Amino acid sequence: MNIKNLLFVFVLIFFSACSSEKENVQEESASISQSENIHFTLNFLDGKKLLVKYNDQKFDFDDNSKAKLFVFFTTWCVPCKAQIPHLNNLYKKYQDQLEIIAVFLEENKDQEILDFIQENKMAFLATLGENNLVFSKVLNINSVPTMVLFNTKGEKAREYLGMIPEEMLDIDIQKVIM
Repeated sequence: MNIKNLLFVFVLIFFSACSSEKENVQEESASISQSENIHFTLNFLDGKKLLVKYNDQKFDFDDNSKAKLFVFFTTWCVPCKAQIPHLNNLYKKYQDQLEIIAVFLEENKDQEILDFIQENKMAFLATLGENNLVFSKVLNINSVPTMVLFNTKGEKAREYLGMIPEEMLDIDIQKVIM
């Protein structure tokens, strides 16, 4: 392989997102209308909860003291795993102004997810449970990793698909916390 082909393959892998027909994030049988009003709770590993209200295409979180970056993950996604050190850096840098929340889109795999978090030394928050799938449907998440950045008013500021350079995330985070 020449250098151009090798570079193309690297870029393709770096900027790709995982998807799988076997473990498709979006279930075909249950769809959620963008105009529906939905309330649900995201359950954190430490026992805390975050109430999410979705009304008239607007989000309201019961805690708006910090901006939020939701990262939709699976344990089998290679780009998800590769993004963790960068997210850890951003979490440490902005922990007083930003919550980074991993939203795992896998059902009935709690122990596997806990092992994944420990093995990959995730420093930021993580949620488990069936409401993670509800949240992904409301946001129309079709691939992982997908990240959605919200400001402190609950307004969606940016959405990212695939691996995103830490510097780019840093710039966008600075915009929503200022």
